[in-house]
Amino acid sequence: MKKIFFIILCFFLYNKCFAQTDNGCITNKRGYIFQALNNGALGYICPKWAITDDDCRCGQFVYFNFNNDFVDNQRFTIPSNYCFYADGVYKYVNRENQTRTVRKIELYKKY
Repeated sequence: MKKIFFIILCFFLYNKCFAQTDNGCITNKRGYIFQALNNGALGYICPKWAITDDDCRCGQFVYFNFNNDFVDNQRFTIPSNYCFYADGVYKYVNRENQTRTVRKIELYKKY
């Protein structure tokens, strides 16, 4: 009985802590910029429970495909009438000269 309760609890916490989608919109509103680029930034979508910058690194690593005058190591929150929207992938080359692929995130205005 304890194992079943523990499995249900873990499933519930997993669904509540990480980015969820609502009609294509990601419900989390906070982000953390790891590296600012010319037209966007590489960063994390912070989990809902994140308090510090290190907690945000537990979230999804993505490419923010909008220019919001980002700087490195910046935390930001989007307004309530906007949401993150996954729209394709972004490829980049890391320091070890390996090609990596991450989700490309757009900013979408709700009506």
